[in-house]
Amino acid sequence: MPKSRRSFGALLLACILVAALCAACGNRHSHQELMAAAQGSGGSGELSQTGANGGAGDAGSADAQQAAGAAGAGGGAAASTASGSGRAGSSGASGSGPAGSSGASTGAGAGGSGAASQGAPIIIGSVGTQSGIVGASISDGTRSLQAWASGVNAQGGIKGHRVQVIVGDDGGDPSRHQQLIQQFVEEKHVAAFVYNSAPLSGQSSVQYLTQKRVPVIGSELGGQWFYTSPMFFPQTSSGLALTYVNIAGIAGYLVPKGKTKVATLTCEEAQFCTDANRIWPQQAPTVGFQVVSQGRASLAQPDFTSECLSAKNANAQVLLMAMDTNSVGRVASSCARVDFHPVLSFATTVTVDRMKSDPNLGGAILALPLAPWFQSSVPDVAQYQDTMARYSPGNLPTASGENGWAAAKLFELAESRASDPTTSAGVLDGLWSIKNETLGGLIPSTTFTRDQNAPEVKCWTVVVITGGQFTAPDGSQMHCA
Repeated sequence: MPKSRRSFGALLLACILVAALCAACGNRHSHQELMAAAQGSGGSGELSQTGANGGAGDAGSADAQQAAGAAGAGGGAAASTASGSGRAGSSGASGSGPAGSSGASTGAGAGGSGAASQGAPIIIGSVGTQSGIVGASISDGTRSLQAWASGVNAQGGIKGHRVQVIVGDDGGDPSRHQQLIQQFVEEKHVAAFVYNSAPLSGQSSVQYLTQKRVPVIGSELGGQWFYTSPMFFPQTSSGLALTYVNIAGIAGYLVPKGKTKVATLTCEEAQFCTDANRIWPQQAPTVGFQVVSQGRASLAQPDFTSECLSAKNANAQVLLMAMDTNSVGRVASSCARVDFHPVLSFATTVTVDRMKSDPNLGGAILALPLAPWFQSSVPDVAQYQDTMARYSPGNLPTASGENGWAAAKLFELAESRASDPTTSAGVLDGLWSIKNETLGGLIPSTTFTRDQNAPEVKCWTVVVITGGQFTAPDGSQMHCA
């Protein structure tokens, strides 16, 4: 065999062995199996880049994200897309950089090259849990952010600057989250973070970002830390404010109908769930509810018959959940099997399109802290729908995805007012200029003040699943406490 062919064969074998070792590392579980299931098995590397010259790198399906997370375990680059809306796990045409970084994207923008732009790119990061059980519930927001960037770039960017989005998967690990945040600030030179979807890990970066004065705009809404630092800018109700919205929003609709007895079921893995389990019984009497049963369960739990029977035996009329997307469906199925059919409610943070077709979820009542994602009468919602159809055609608008869209639109407004939109200082100036802003009815009235923590906002719209459709009995009307 010629020497060159033997060398190539040896190189190929080495690559296969390295890939196998990486996959094995990516599948390593922690000693706490339930937490490992909730957080995913790896995924500390970057998932994708939306290049300064265009191209949205789609975070992709949950399966694709988990594969990308395994490939990126230990900080390796999972994907760098050069153009189009390729899913995580595909390789960029521009090649790859060193371990822990993605190759620079150089392709044309998705859907065409768009209007001409010039100047340095606006580099933003989005670090959160893209893989595993949690990632499957909240990664719609990342896809919405990427689609927004593609749409903006197709129109020439913001003030002549194209937007580059770098996505990092922390796998739900606080240490990996902090590492990625620091890497993006010090090596990638991001001006801001937009939609950091990190309910299990986001707290770990608050002190660092506050010291570095790098702003974070929007999240999946689970973190109370968005009200503890002037560098954090929630796009709507978050943390404890959201727990109130979840119960007060449905009470306003159900209590007048005589539905007052509530059972709660909250997950064991996330702080938001622990807070809800503690706070909902305190809040219930103030909104006309009586909590008659409380349950805790794991997101990895395959069946919830015991929890459903407890609520049924307590004569609950409403079952209010703080669980992930798939667990909500399993709870509904478990309750139906024991002939327990309460009014169901769950966080819109985990609401995806397929839920409307689940017969066990019919009649569910949701309190949404934004305008309904299907209400095209709201201009920014109509733009959301159009942008997803154009730049992320395999992904429908969802309640979860709308969180990423609202964060992106708030960032876009701030950038339009910034003297230098490529720097953190410029982004902050733009954010602090925002007063009584609703983005045309997309978000509650929002005001930010220089070097002050964001005020808590408790506002909602009402969504009901009826006849296999999401409906809004009050339209896009915001109710506020």
